[in-house]
Amino acid sequence: MILLVLVLKYLLLFLICLFLLNVILNLSPSGKTKKAVLEVLSSGTAAVQSGKKWDLGKGVLLGRGSECTVNLPDPYVSSRHARIILQDGKYYVTDLGSTNGTLLNDQPLTFPQQLHNGSYLKIGGFVLKALIPEEKKAGRSLLLPLFPGLIIAAGGLELYWQQLLKYQDIGVLMAAALMLVISSYVVEYRGRGDPLLIQMISVLSALGLVLIYRVDPYYGIRQSYWVIAGFGLYWAIQIFLVEYKRLLNYKYTFMVLSLVFLAITILFGVEAGGARSWLSFGSFHFQPSEFVKIFMVIFLAGYLDENKEILRGGTLKFGRFYFPDWPYLGPLLAVCGLSLLLLVFQKDLGMALLFFAIFLVMVYIATDRSYFLLLGLGLFSAGTVLMYHIFPHVQNRLSIYLNPLEELDAGGYQVVQSLFAIGGGGIFGQGFGSGFPTLIPAVHTDFIFSLMAEELGLLGALAIIGIYFILVWKGIQTALQASDDFGLLMACGFSSILALQTLIIIGGVSNLIPLTGIPLPFLSYGGSSFISNCFLIGMLSKISAEGESAENLGVVADTAGD
Repeated sequence: MILLVLVLKYLLLFLICLFLLNVILNLSPSGKTKKAVLEVLSSGTAAVQSGKKWDLGKGVLLGRGSECTVNLPDPYVSSRHARIILQDGKYYVTDLGSTNGTLLNDQPLTFPQQLHNGSYLKIGGFVLKALIPEEKKAGRSLLLPLFPGLIIAAGGLELYWQQLLKYQDIGVLMAAALMLVISSYVVEYRGRGDPLLIQMISVLSALGLVLIYRVDPYYGIRQSYWVIAGFGLYWAIQIFLVEYKRLLNYKYTFMVLSLVFLAITILFGVEAGGARSWLSFGSFHFQPSEFVKIFMVIFLAGYLDENKEILRGGTLKFGRFYFPDWPYLGPLLAVCGLSLLLLVFQKDLGMALLFFAIFLVMVYIATDRSYFLLLGLGLFSAGTVLMYHIFPHVQNRLSIYLNPLEELDAGGYQVVQSLFAIGGGGIFGQGFGSGFPTLIPAVHTDFIFSLMAEELGLLGALAIIGIYFILVWKGIQTALQASDDFGLLMACGFSSILALQTLIIIGGVSNLIPLTGIPLPFLSYGGSSFISNCFLIGMLSKISAEGESAENLGVVADTAGD
C-alpha cells in the first residue's frame, strides 16, 4: 500500500521528466554527422588529381570560371556549368544551361534532381562522386502524443485517491485529455509544421489542469472547458486561415481593436488584484489585454515589414547617426505609447512591461539598430522612476520585493509563502497532492509555479523550465524558417511573449524580480490567457507549416533562376 501511494505521488514527476527526455532526444535524432563532400573519381587534366574533395556546405557552383567553388579546368566545361544547393537538409543538383550538359548517374540532367549518397556526376572529362552522410531522421513518435493523457490519468488517480475527483467531473477531464491527445497525434501524423509546438503545450495544459483541479475542483472543471475551447481555436486557425499573410491586409484593423479594447477596459472595467484590467459580463470575466498583446504583435509585424528599410536606414541625419523621419517613426511610437499609457491607467503594469519589451524586441529585429535598444532602455528607466513616484502600489510592490518578511501585512505574505513552498519542495518535491496550496492566496493563478515546485520539487521545476525553453527556441526556429519577413516578425513577437511572460512570472514568485500579475502560459488558471496563448501557438504552427511549403517549392525556383 505504501509503495502504491509513493508511485501515485511521484508518477507525475516521472512523466514530466520522461517527456522532456523524449523531446530532447527528438530534437537531435541524427547525432554527429560527417560533412557532405564531392570527390573526384577521374579527371581529364593533371591540374585536378583524382581523390580531390570539395566540401558541399550549403551549396557549391561547378564550372571552369574562377568564381566557381568547384573549379574544373576543362574546355568542355562551361564557365558556370552546374550548381548544387542545400534545401531542407537535402542536396539538389541542376545544370545551368551548359553547352555540353551534365550527366547524373549516366542520365542527362534536364531539371533539378536530388543528389544522393554515391551519386555520380559527369561534367566534361570529370567524373565526380557525392559522399553525403545519410541522416537518421526522427521517426513518428507513438509515445510523445500520449503524454498529455498519461499526465491527466496519473493526476486523476491521485485526485481520486484523495477523494477530490468527483464522478461527474471525470467525463469533462476525459474530454479535455482526448482533445489534447488527439490534437498531438493529428499534428504528428497528418499536420504540417513542427509537431513539438502542440505537443509541448498539450503537456503544459495537462499539468496545469491537474494542478488547478487539485487546488479547487471548481476552477479545474472551468479550466477543462477553456482547454477544449483553446485547442478548438487552434484547429480553427489551421483549417480556416488559408494564409497567415492575409493578416497583413488588416494590420491597422488590429491596431484599432487594440486601442478600443484598452479604452473600453478603462471606462467599464472592474478592478481585481489592484489592476483595472477586467471586463465583467455577469459571471463571465474577460481580460482584453491578453488579446491586445496578440493584436499588437500582428500590427507591429505588418507595420515594421512595410517600413523596415526606412526605419533601418533613416532619412534624418544627426551628427554621425541617421534616424527615421517622423511620418514613419511617429505612428509607431504614438500607437505603442498610447497602448502603454492606457495600460498604466488600468494599473496593469505587468502587461505594460510585457508590451514595451515586445515592442523593443520587434523593432530591434526589424531594424537591426542597437540605438533603438539603448533608447528603449533609457525610456524604460525613466518610466520606472516616474511610475514609482506616481503610483503607491508600485512603491508597495518594490518594498515587498526588497523586504517581503517585513511587508507581510502589506502584501508580502504571498511572496513569503511562495518562497517557503519552493524551498520546501527539495529536489524531488513533497509528491503530488502533499503540498499546502491553501497557504498561498491565488495559488491557481499567479503562483501555480510555486505549488508545482513544492509538490514536484527542483527536478520538476527544472523540467518545466526546460519545456518552456524548448518551446521558445522552437518559436525562434520557426521565425528563422519563415517564408517572409512578416512571418519572421510575427513569430519573433509571439516567441517573445512566451519567453517574457515565463521569465516575469517565475522571477516574480521566486522574488528575483518584483511580482507582477501575469499568468504563466498554459499552466495558470484563466480563460482569456489560455485562449490567447492557443491562438499564439496556432499562428506559430501556421507560420512553420507555410515556411516548410515555401522551402520545398524554393528548391525548383532557386535552381531554375540560375
